[in-house]
Amino acid sequence: MPAYLIFLALFPLLSCSAPGPLATDRTPGELFGAAEENLIVVDAILIVDAPLPPIFLRRTTNPGASHATAETALRGARVAIHSDDAVFDYRPDADAAGRYLPPDGAPAIEPDRVYELHIDTGADSVRATTRTPQRLRIAEVLRFAQDPEQKEYRKMGNLRLFAEIGDQVYQARENQLEYPWGVLEIRLEDGGGASYQYTASNLEHFSPLLFGNEFFAQEDLERGVISPLLSADDGAIYLSQLGIYYAGRQKVKLYAIDQNWFDLERTDNVDAESSSGEAGQSFQRPLFHIENGIGLFASAAVDSLGFFVRPAGSPECSGCQCWGCEERPTDWSVVLDPHTGSGRVRYQRRSCELSYAITGATAIEPCELCSSGWEFTLGELSLSHSEDGTCGAAAEASGLQLRLGPATELISQWGGAPKYGLYTYETDQMSWSRVKNGWSISPREGEYAGMWLFGFDEEE
Repeated sequence: MPAYLIFLALFPLLSCSAPGPLATDRTPGELFGAAEENLIVVDAILIVDAPLPPIFLRRTTNPGASHATAETALRGARVAIHSDDAVFDYRPDADAAGRYLPPDGAPAIEPDRVYELHIDTGADSVRATTRTPQRLRIAEVLRFAQDPEQKEYRKMGNLRLFAEIGDQVYQARENQLEYPWGVLEIRLEDGGGASYQYTASNLEHFSPLLFGNEFFAQEDLERGVISPLLSADDGAIYLSQLGIYYAGRQKVKLYAIDQNWFDLERTDNVDAESSSGEAGQSFQRPLFHIENGIGLFASAAVDSLGFFVRPAGSPECSGCQCWGCEERPTDWSVVLDPHTGSGRVRYQRRSCELSYAITGATAIEPCELCSSGWEFTLGELSLSHSEDGTCGAAAEASGLQLRLGPATELISQWGGAPKYGLYTYETDQMSWSRVKNGWSISPREGEYAGMWLFGFDEEE
């Protein structure tokens, strides 16, 4: 088995990233004019009751000039967040230029409080302020289905909430929805943002489309969607089946957003043909609310709901039994704890599931384009499932020694867990090589905080 056949599937925790406006695919020329070259760009969203987030800083360049992402990173800045009499001094991330990390032990973000961002470079001084929304709490979720005879929607019951039963929401009978399922009415008990947005994320990696795909290729439809700006009429938000494309577990995160986020979102569409009709769409320059800079320093409160959607006509079921477990793709996954040198490699194929333990992983000299390097050996094989009694070469990798490292090249910068490329050391070539479609993630929060997640999508 080639040394690079190590992959990590995108863990569900990463679906919790905030849907910030800066994630929109836009060119520099749409954001600022030539006169605004070399401005500091801020990217940071504070979430109520969550830790202080990393702050990403870079500089604008001439829209017509070629550049690499690393070249625009702002280095050597003094960064701090002020709240009342407290000052939280940030430090540069040694592994990611332009990324600044909060101090250890900082208290969680409070609701209805003013936070000020201070950035000083010696030559430039950038300031921004946000007032966090009140805590957001989903009181109940009502399910409505359309009556085919009367052409009206009728109530079908309430969904169970995370606050009641935790992750059992995906197995609860009340939360099993057959496509097409109609409309969910999300009633809010608390929350008072300037506006609202939600993300709807499919937590599966291999579930099929819920509808006939004569006109759509699966690769054209994302497993996560972001809503436009919403208002909470009479304390309710409405979620339709539109945008829920794939079967399986769905996690919806509802954000009550502050004025900064709202103003940027409502003014960031300079293409009149795709205008949402929001007030402010005629602005040629978005509203940034950043003194001496551009970007986003904003805050939000969030609450979530979860449910399971099965294809039309399928019996009551859960998991891949609803669409055929044989449809699972080939999948290698790795989780490594850099502090203990331990972890696990997992392999999942249509007819095979197995894993290898990792112990004694050690840091090594990284490649020139890597932020770090690790060497480890695959331990004892654990076989959990094999339909034909064998998993082929995947079951013969015990004792395989691997050298891998996360690339310094940033693939995407989504939420608080930026994704980087992946390199492997090819012993026969005696050199490092880039793993095609490989990536690395080091989450700073959630179940895998502090772990190194990395991998490769195996092609069949």
